[in-house]
Amino acid sequence: MKILLVSWSTLPNKGGSSIIVENLANNFSDTEMIVLGSRQWMQNTYVNRPKGITKFKYFFSELYFFGRGYRYFIWFRKWRFQPLIKKIKQLISKEKITHVIGVYPNPFYCHAACIAAREMNIPFSSYFHNTYIENIAITDPQAPAIQEEIFRNSTHVFVMSKGMQHFYEEKYNLKKFVPLVHTFDEFPDESTLTGIPKENKTHYKLVAIGNFNESNLDATRRLIEAIKDNPKYSLSLYTHVPKVLLRNRGIDVEAIDYQGFVSPDEVHQKLQDYDICVLTHGFSGGYGAVEYKTIFPTRTIPFLLAGKPIFAHSPKGSFLNDFILENKCAALVDKKDTNAIIEGLEKIANNTAYQMELVQASKQTAELFYGKKVVQKLKDTLRNT
Repeated sequence: MKILLVSWSTLPNKGGSSIIVENLANNFSDTEMIVLGSRQWMQNTYVNRPKGITKFKYFFSELYFFGRGYRYFIWFRKWRFQPLIKKIKQLISKEKITHVIGVYPNPFYCHAACIAAREMNIPFSSYFHNTYIENIAITDPQAPAIQEEIFRNSTHVFVMSKGMQHFYEEKYNLKKFVPLVHTFDEFPDESTLTGIPKENKTHYKLVAIGNFNESNLDATRRLIEAIKDNPKYSLSLYTHVPKVLLRNRGIDVEAIDYQGFVSPDEVHQKLQDYDICVLTHGFSGGYGAVEYKTIFPTRTIPFLLAGKPIFAHSPKGSFLNDFILENKCAALVDKKDTNAIIEGLEKIANNTAYQMELVQASKQTAELFYGKKVVQKLKDTLRNT
């Protein structure tokens, strides 16, 4: 078996999907998988990867202006669509590919992979990190037809969680949806963990990481509002989103400690400098209700591995909440209430035994995402196709 994974998002491009693809690919050898990702004009695509793992190849499909402006160059991406299909077909032949997996959240690469696999008459599966046509931010009139074509031609539609699987099964009455969760490569060495906060601290350092956009903006703003005048708590943000854009998105940047981008391999070390990991998940905003219900934040995994108590501010009825409640791995506040946020933080800060319970539950929960186990399930699923 040899898999070609086609994904618009791959490292060194930033974002949660790039990390998901990277972590998954790290659990395959170079004889088992090849990844084809996007690159910009003149972009340096070098990433320091271990020898013997998945090979990464790149296709020029992106034009940006000072690193931004994705929506302004859709015309160029469409112009590159047929060459992308041709590239995928060439890789299928040259590398003797037996299975193709197309990744969404970008329909361009996933759709091209679907067409190429069909024309080459080899099995195709799709991997949806988020919902597509259910997201109200998607305005492409061709989106329903593209999703229908991808679903129809997919032997399996891999999704990010059991909750997303159940949603799709109920809506589309299909039995081809299979959970394929985020992964990580290795458990951190116990010697790297700095432990839970000491008792009776007068100040607690909170930390949040990742992309701060419509998926979590309202919850993040509410958390900052709750703690900004409380000397007991401070919040550091590690994100690739520039400070000026955070301000434009309504984040009170003067009330946080802005740390900028941190590479995936540095995250664990950075988290050791803090007392509580903060996971914010949108209640509402520019996405549809289904999107807020089904999103599963990538940053959940490094938090589970950090050896720190997790505080989550997330809406009732979301799949993230169901996951937290089932695994008891975070203190959860599911109300739009700044007082409730402070009460939730106080529940952690003032109870060492509770902190230890959360950390132990997080460690056990992380087992669900261990790459070798997840990838073995993926291989078994494809072999039984």
